[in-house]
Formats: sequence, structure tokens, C-alpha cells
Amino acid sequence: MFDRIAPKLLAEFIGTFAFVFIGVGALFLSAVLGSAQTGLGAPALAHNLALGGLSLTITPAAGFMIEALLAFFLVTVVLGTAVAGRAGNLAPLAIGVTLTLNITMGRILTGTAFNPARALGPMVTVGNYSDAWLYLTPPIVGAIVAAIVHLGMARPAQEQTVMS
Repeated sequence: MFDRIAPKLLAEFIGTFAFVFIGVGALFLSAVLGSAQTGLGAPALAHNLALGGLSLTITPAAGFMIEALLAFFLVTVVLGTAVAGRAGNLAPLAIGVTLTLNITMGRILTGTAFNPARALGPMVTVGNYSDAWLYLTPPIVGAIVAAIVHLGMARPAQEQTVMS
């Protein structure tokens, strides 16, 4: 069993390390160069495919709701496909498409951090913690609401299976 899990864990660790290292390094270079106009640190789906150069000013309450809703979408898809096992081999595709759509929808509004660690890295680099709560609490709230909805929908399905 360990032989099957070890390569997956190693790949996850290398991917996460590279993502965080490259993102924080790009933000550090952008700060050192003294301008955000370098384009460094902007999320991208692939090399040279940045997700927009616009940003809109929104209220903290709207930002909270957007981040929580996007996290709700992502966790709902993960629970409904990978955890429940209903999507089979297509679960990674469903999760990836949901993540891509979430980033595309929320990038201009909030930056779509999803992962509190991904939001904290740039905050530590720049030293600006003024809106840290906006990136730390909404993903947790969205995940909790998604888990409650998932359990609420799973319970009637289990009861119906037992009665059949």
C-alpha cells in the first residue's frame, strides 16, 4: 500500500513546493523591482497565460461572500466526485475544471486564494496583513457549508437505499 501512496505524496509535495516557491519568489522580485507592473506574481493557468490584468474594488463583505462561495463550489465538487466516488476516473477532471472556472470568475474580484497558505505567502513577503481575515476565514466557512450540504443530501439518499 505504501508503494502506491508514496509516489502520489511525493508528487503532491513537489507540486505544492514549486507553486509556493515560484509564487512567493515572483512577488519578492516584484517588490524588489518596485513596481507591480512587472506582471510577476499574477496567477496564471500556464506560462504566458495570465488571468487578466484588471482588478475591481469591492467591499470586504462582498469579498468574503465571493471567496466563501468559490470555496463552496470547489469543496462540493470534491466531495461529490472524489470522496463519494461517483465520478470514477473523471473526478480529477471535474475538480480541475471547477478550479479553473473559480479562478476565472473570481480573479478580478478577490484574487481567488482558496488556500489560506497561498494567501499568507504573499502577505508575509509584502508584510501587509490588513485583510488577512478575508483570505483565511471564507474558505473555511465555504468548506463547512459544503460539508453540511453534502451530509444533508447524503442522509436522505442512504435512507432511501435502506428502505428499498
